[in-house]
Amino acid sequence: MLYLLLEAGADLYAVETSRVEAVVPCAALKHVPGAPAAVAGILNYRGSQVAVVDCGVLLAHRPCALRYSTRIILYRAELAGQLRLLGLLGENVTRVQRFDDADFAPPAARAGNPDCVGPVAVWQGLLVQRLYPESTLCADVLETLLAGVQA
Repeated sequence: MLYLLLEAGADLYAVETSRVEAVVPCAALKHVPGAPAAVAGILNYRGSQVAVVDCGVLLAHRPCALRYSTRIILYRAELAGQLRLLGLLGENVTRVQRFDDADFAPPAARAGNPDCVGPVAVWQGLLVQRLYPESTLCADVLETLLAGVQA
């Protein structure tokens, strides 16, 4: 299976490409007043509003650096039983890599939300952890995103 690689902090993560609709440049986002720091804002994508979360804040506790290689991954997420686009802001979103299920092994240690990141593979001497975006969202971020669905 193909995976899109992204960085958050010093770590490398992999997102299944089968759920990726598009990868777009980091664009101007509409600020969401009162939202948790992990909610980067709202993106206008082809006339639709897409909530964007900062993977740097969620996974590394620091915002993504705004560079040419910082991108928004438009991911088809299942949130509260609804399939909808979710923007994932990540750094160095420039690589796609093929991994087999056998390439991934359980991580040697876990902390915090154990469901958000999965098994680990080795790629070019680096550890790559599989990312499950829906499970990555902490309660306050998820509540903010779902409030937008009902509005």
